[in-house]
Amino acid sequence: MTSFSKLAIAVKSAVVLGAVAHTGASWAAEEGGQNQEVERIQVTGSKIKRIGELSPTPVTVISGDNLVDAGITNVADLLSEMPNSTVGLSPETTNNSVFANGLNNTDLRGLGTERTLVLVNGRRFVAGAPGSSAVDLNNIATSMIARVEISTGGASAVYGSDAVAGVVNIITKKSFDGMEIDASTSQPTQDGGESYYTSLTFGDEGENSSFIANITYTKNEQLRGDQRDFIRNGVISLDHPDNVDNEDGIPGRTTLDREGSTSLFIYSKNGDFFANDGGHYAFGDDGSIRPFAAEGFLPASSTPGSRNTQYYTGEGDGYSFLEHKYVRTPLERLNASINVNYDLAEDHSMAFEMTYSNTSAYGESSPAFFYLGGNSTDNAFFDDQTKQFFADQGMDTFNAYYLADLFGHRQYDQKRSLIRGALSFEGIINDDWSYDAYITKGHVQSDTTWYGELFEQRFRDAIDAVEIDGNIVCAERDADGEVIGAKAGCSPLNIWGKGLASQEALDYVGTDATRRASIDQTVIAGTVSGYMFELPAGPLAAAFSAEYREEKSSTLPDPAMREGLIFNNQSDALKGEFDVTELAAEFSVPVVVDTFFADEVYFELAYRYMDYSSTGTDNAWKVGFNYVLNDELRFRINRSKSVRAPSISELYQPAAQTFASFDDPCEQGEIDNAGEYRENIERNCRAAGIPEGWAPSNLWKSTNHPGFVVGNTELDNETANDWTIGFIYTPEFVEDLSITVDYWEFDIEEMIVSPEALTVVNGCYEFESLDNPYCDLIERNPETLEIDNFYQKPVNAATSFIAGTDVEINYGLDTSFGQFNFRLVSTYLDERTQNNTGKAEDERSYQGEYHRPRWKARFMTNYYWEDLTVALAANYRHATVLDREWTSEDNDYNDVPSYTEWDLTARYQVLDNLEVRGGVLNVFDRTPPRNPVLYDDGEFYDLDGRTLTVGFNYKF
Repeated sequence: MTSFSKLAIAVKSAVVLGAVAHTGASWAAEEGGQNQEVERIQVTGSKIKRIGELSPTPVTVISGDNLVDAGITNVADLLSEMPNSTVGLSPETTNNSVFANGLNNTDLRGLGTERTLVLVNGRRFVAGAPGSSAVDLNNIATSMIARVEISTGGASAVYGSDAVAGVVNIITKKSFDGMEIDASTSQPTQDGGESYYTSLTFGDEGENSSFIANITYTKNEQLRGDQRDFIRNGVISLDHPDNVDNEDGIPGRTTLDREGSTSLFIYSKNGDFFANDGGHYAFGDDGSIRPFAAEGFLPASSTPGSRNTQYYTGEGDGYSFLEHKYVRTPLERLNASINVNYDLAEDHSMAFEMTYSNTSAYGESSPAFFYLGGNSTDNAFFDDQTKQFFADQGMDTFNAYYLADLFGHRQYDQKRSLIRGALSFEGIINDDWSYDAYITKGHVQSDTTWYGELFEQRFRDAIDAVEIDGNIVCAERDADGEVIGAKAGCSPLNIWGKGLASQEALDYVGTDATRRASIDQTVIAGTVSGYMFELPAGPLAAAFSAEYREEKSSTLPDPAMREGLIFNNQSDALKGEFDVTELAAEFSVPVVVDTFFADEVYFELAYRYMDYSSTGTDNAWKVGFNYVLNDELRFRINRSKSVRAPSISELYQPAAQTFASFDDPCEQGEIDNAGEYRENIERNCRAAGIPEGWAPSNLWKSTNHPGFVVGNTELDNETANDWTIGFIYTPEFVEDLSITVDYWEFDIEEMIVSPEALTVVNGCYEFESLDNPYCDLIERNPETLEIDNFYQKPVNAATSFIAGTDVEINYGLDTSFGQFNFRLVSTYLDERTQNNTGKAEDERSYQGEYHRPRWKARFMTNYYWEDLTVALAANYRHATVLDREWTSEDNDYNDVPSYTEWDLTARYQVLDNLEVRGGVLNVFDRTPPRNPVLYDDGEFYDLDGRTLTVGFNYKF
């Protein structure tokens, strides 16, 4: 029942040519006898089924075998190495993102994971995190992947919302005959970061039916900062001790390479403080007071606000950030999948897909930091010697730096489960028309548990211990701070030493917290595709589609979180949903065929109408022009408009508490130094009732300020306009050589951004008047005039522009001792700008910065000889800067060198049913740049170091 389509031939070529292949070229249908069956197939980027013509837009193919050759167990890892993509969320970037911990997303063009549409077999897949639209690639077992097709360029006209930067279409295997076991492990040469992979696949191919089933278990061990020498001996930045001003030729900040030492913060686990004699003291394990032990304090600096002297690099009482530093979240996955295909009748079939996934991620963060002001020196837990110390210092109160290590590090478990089913029907209506229709339903459940949290107010009450009638109790105080009795229900807590707290007190102040969240997706869609009528240059091909989609999401935080009682940001329950009905049409219009000036010229047209319950009606369109000069040279131009509808979180996120540090722009000192906005700020501050000379209190200025992150139901859709202009050259005089070049650009308007607290506060007063989007997001105390609350609400305020060029070169070479295939895939970033406020002067350029290098490339060489396959791959990032706006006066570490990492793997067919494989990843043990920003960065650089990988595949 299997026939070989043109795409199958192309994909087979992709496997031969290496890790990826470009399928934009035109292959003519093979000539054959009158009864030869020629299959029409559908490729990513279009819903028109075609003969011979593979893709009117750039499509890159990664085969399932290429994932094996790369020595990876998650498709996200290889996607992140592609030059046209960047890392979305990953275990390296989400350790401290408690709700996103362990997620694996992809991000085409670096425009954001929410602007990349991920499909499975051409159909939408439920998002990985409640409230979002980004698919978690952890849920797709690599053993089930036949290939991955990446189509860059706006594709909303074909697929709907989210396909702004492009589409990643994961094609799974449809059948299998027999059984196979596949297993592998990867072991870095340093401890930590080990991975284990086991997969069982089985299936059957009958005359009218087939099925494939798979169970995959994957475990990626944690990688801690103290397990890598280049992180243990990291690089820190500090205020330059000799810097005076911005014109002295001395950088404001410099670096300190702490080889053989650690970096400590003055917060200690028993509490420490400064006394009236200027000395720095700490509480010992037994509760006694002694000098604070510290060696190697950073040199003092005259820079205003310098915190150099709060850090030191020797042994001591402070806190080492390495104690809780995960640089990769441990991740455990269990995937179960089944695909069933059944022929209902001649030319009509049914397919059923079921996916189940269970993932578990674990994270750590430091214990809660407290600056405890106004502690009584007459605390009931202090012995006479301690009280005498404070008396000799003349201190009635003291201010303490305290690291609340009562329960160890704060820990959190993130468990996610997914179940998704898809039922589809496809068939041939007549010689010209075919159909396909499907329904999918997906559900994700996400449960988060935080361990070792503190009831913050209970904690503050419990440490205020006094003695009443011979008993140590928590103090109940009046408005003047005088003790008037014991606080009911409170258990006094002794934090001034190690292990001195009673279990009753620990139970009183400690708690675990939970959050349960879910997302549900339902999609019903259908397409008819075929030839409408004959034109002089050939048939007019068309596809007509209809789709209905419904998304629902909810979150239910722990009651203590909803009430803001624990040392964690306050968070309310979320419940939101939307639905969309879409109609689409797509046409392929031949204009010229077999003429003296062109073998073929045709247009691609597409239009999509969308009706959202959340944002109303919208549309997307595409116009493409393809010019095939001859068998060697082809040109293509595509112009499209795409849209992205706001996600459920962006629309309906309930108020969740956050904190931020900022200055009040209406403080007279801030106005006097406001620069170009001074006139606007002063006028607006006076209009808001802030008098001249006003300043907030010192207490307000010394603390972080509370605010809320909240959704916005008034959001509109984003709009993106993009161009792709390129050519494919396959010269006849060089066999097996192809060169593909595509220039591309994206211009996004009404881009949804959530402004930072500083943008909200400053933005209110920097515009011409108070009539702007930001002033409604600020609340001032009517008596003190201080900012009591701010709201970070997503708004359609930003614009973004990105442009660049993709270059791909393939070359195959046959020799008497084997076949070589070479492939270079590269991207040059010409421009990347973004404006988050709408003010022209706020446009910012990012090209050439470390997260947006000018050049990214992946080079691959494959060698084939009999039963042996050897693959050599290199990933390259061009030299960059940390920030384009920094100068040598700002710091001396802005320049970032280029980075190249090499991988070498091999496979050998030992027996007909046994294949073994192995390799070395990061052969030359490359580490991140020795830079205070990047030395421990796992988003763009490899943190494992040199890694050995081995595996086998055995078929029964």
